[in-house]
Amino acid sequence: MAAVVQIPEAICHLRQAGIADEAFLLELYAQTRAEELMHSGMDALQREVFVQMQFRLRQAAYGVTHPTALSEIICANDGTASGRILTDRTMDGMHLVDIAIAQDRQRQGIGTQIIQELQQECMSRHWKMSLQVLKGSSAEHLYRRLGFRLKGEDSLRRQMVWDGTKI
Repeated sequence: MAAVVQIPEAICHLRQAGIADEAFLLELYAQTRAEELMHSGMDALQREVFVQMQFRLRQAAYGVTHPTALSEIICANDGTASGRILTDRTMDGMHLVDIAIAQDRQRQGIGTQIIQELQQECMSRHWKMSLQVLKGSSAEHLYRRLGFRLKGEDSLRRQMVWDGTKI
């Protein structure tokens, strides 16, 4: 039986990412690494250089591994950039490559809304949606709540899939 995906009143929208979003994307990436790097022993300048380097490497890797992926900015209703999402659509389904919400916008339902909208798209196309998530992260709990199931795992990440059914 297909899951009923109820989308709350829109609190955000997506727009295609462009060159002008580069500084925001770098800052967002830095936010996702900040806690981890605070314990690295690097000083502030070293952390900044490291984050810039890692950001560029990640962007290049995504371009190679997901050349057809759509990079979008998650915007609040007033147009303020609040996050980013990278999705790769193929003939078989959708892969959620990356999603990140700015720290000051987390826990406001933005991620839930975006993922439910993607689930609606997948349902209309009879697609599955796949993703990888760090083990034990708050994102993993969100994905489980939204009906994703474990497909596999390695030492750091879990591979999850959503096929339109609830557990």
